[in-house]
Order: sequence, then C-alpha cells, then structure tokens
Amino acid sequence: MPYFGELPEWYDKFELPKGYEILLDTDLNGFRTRVKEKLGIDYPGLPGTGKVFDYRCALGVLYKDEIKGYDYFGHCDFDMVFGDVDKWFPDEELAQLDIWSNHGTYICGPWTMYKNTERVCNLFKEFPDWKEKMIYPEVNGWVENEYSRLVEQSGLKYRYSFEQGDPYHPPFNLVKKDGKLYQDGIEIPMLHFRRSKIWPL
Repeated sequence: MPYFGELPEWYDKFELPKGYEILLDTDLNGFRTRVKEKLGIDYPGLPGTGKVFDYRCALGVLYKDEIKGYDYFGHCDFDMVFGDVDKWFPDEELAQLDIWSNHGTYICGPWTMYKNTERVCNLFKEFPDWKEKMIYPEVNGWVENEYSRLVEQSGLKYRYSFEQGDPYHPPFNLVKKDGKLYQDGIEIPMLHFRRSKIWPL
C-alpha cells in the first residue's frame, strides 16, 4: 500500500484479515526513485491526488524485493473493514488463480490478489501505452479499464467476484464479533465504506 499524504483519522482502527501482512510505503521521494529505477519513468503524483492508484498493476515489479518468497500479494484500501476473508477467498481456490479481484467486472483497488510470478507481475507492460498511462499527471483509472481488459485477454486464470457487503447505502449496520463481520445480520467478508468515509463500527 503506497500511500502519500495524511493517513485517515481511523487508521488506528484499520486491521487486515488474520494471516495477512501489510507493506505500507509513505515515502513519496523514495517511491519516485523506485519508479524511476524499476520502470524507467517519472512518477507525476502529488500527495493526496490518488495518482498512485494507476500504479497498482505494477506493484509486483516495484516491490519485487519486498514480496520475494510470498506466493501472493495484493492491494486494498484503508476505507475497508474485514471479517473472515478466508471463508470467501480460501487458499485452495486462490491457488487455482493468477488474479482474483473482489469486483464483478474489473480489477478493483479495495481488494485484488495476484500470484507472485513474472508473467503476472509484468502483465501491465503488455499494454502498448502503459508508460503514457502512468506518466499522465491526473488519475485516469486505467487499471480498472484497459488493464482489466488486458487481464481478460491474457490467458491468465482470473476471477472477478463481488464478495462484499452493500457499500452504497450508509449507515452500514455493521457488527464484528469473533473475527466475523455482519451487515444487517448477514455475514460478509468485507465492506468498503467509501460512500461515508466514516469508520462504521
């Protein structure tokens, strides 16, 4: 999770699912150097702009050394609450996939997992204009659009599946108990509370 700017006010409450680890990078200048060394381009983003979202498909290259030895890596957002994620994303099913995104139609920022292989990590380079997408100064959402279409045509084993609660209608009526998350009494794996930006528990 590269994150440049002031951390959200609920950061002390944010908690990854059991068994997951976080790599938080808040060093913008270091990230610029990393992008230049690993990708050969200049990172144009400023703190708080979200331009880093357009680099999510390249995290496997940018943080290759840090994720060495891990079978899978991924990205998520801070405006997330997690429950028993493994119940919906079990190891035996994940092992059959190269990419698994928790959205019905595209690679999503709040929760996507990637197999740590050379092909998967470097897939974004198969898009002819990837450099232009990344050096464009504004957020362009190409990961959700052009990159997602590239994933679909790549021959890789991928899955899009919307396994979340209802993120669209706050208040969200959440309860977390014994590591499980419930919305309106129904167990869910996670909730993206982007519509409120208020800690929902």
